Amino acid sequence: MAQAPFPNEPCREGECGLGNLVAEAALARTPGAEIAIVNGGGMRAGLPAGTLTYGDVLAVLPFGNTLATLTIRGGALRAALENGLSRLPTPAGRFPQLAGLRLTFDPAAPPGQRLREVRTADGPLDPDRAYRVVTNNFMRGGGDGYAVLRNEALEAYDDGPPLEEVVADHLQARGPVAPVLDGRIGRS
Repeated sequence: MAQAPFPNEPCREGECGLGNLVAEAALARTPGAEIAIVNGGGMRAGLPAGTLTYGDVLAVLPFGNTLATLTIRGGALRAALENGLSRLPTPAGRFPQLAGLRLTFDPAAPPGQRLREVRTADGPLDPDRAYRVVTNNFMRGGGDGYAVLRNEALEAYDDGPPLEEVVADHLQARGPVAPVLDGRIGRS
């Protein structure tokens, strides 16, 4: 049950409630993961208000992507996030939706130099520390320009459960949901 609609339009250029929901579902489903990153363009429809069906979730996530987990150093993760911000101000499918991470960026800065601050629950992103990340197999394979998730992974597993099942299970377990924006992605 959705207490309000979850539009997908804002997910390609900023924080969106739908992206937060999908990223939180992925993070909650993956024991040991600290961070979730999903691409805004992977969500092809919004969720309507009211009773939600599996068909509604399939409309949002129609690609059959699976959860993928990887261990990656903070410096490489930062490069992945810069990729996600690289097409602004034009909305782009690569825009990152997050859980377990907060970032501030300057969309007017040159691509590759847009991140101003990146923080985990433990503090600033450490470029040398290895983080356990969950994403989808499309991004982990280098889709949407995320080659760093393919090339810099210290270890990876691409055959997790289908993302649409993860989100459907999460919605069923949570009960009524509402779109939430908590400032995890901010502009400076």
